[in-house]
Amino acid sequence: MKRNLIVFTLLAVTVIPLLVWLVLHRRVDTKKVVDNLHLQFENISFISLDYQADGQNRFGLNTNTVSGVLHVGNDENTVKYNFLADPYTAEIMEITVQ
Repeated sequence: MKRNLIVFTLLAVTVIPLLVWLVLHRRVDTKKVVDNLHLQFENISFISLDYQADGQNRFGLNTNTVSGVLHVGNDENTVKYNFLADPYTAEIMEITVQ
């Protein structure tokens, strides 16, 4: 009984902080964000990404976001968009015309 308590305590002290650290330091996948933008738009001429690690209060949640600018078209016909994306799932949350 005492041995089980010691093993459980050691697991709780080592595994739980490791899991918390892994969740807090997840890898930001900007390539998926760019791929999702290419799926939604054709003839993209420019993409600029800005990862904001300090967090923003968006949609009632304090989240980290990838924001950026997207240019679609060439020269005179260029349409500029602003977008917000989730840095971990690469979901495009908002796109607005600039």
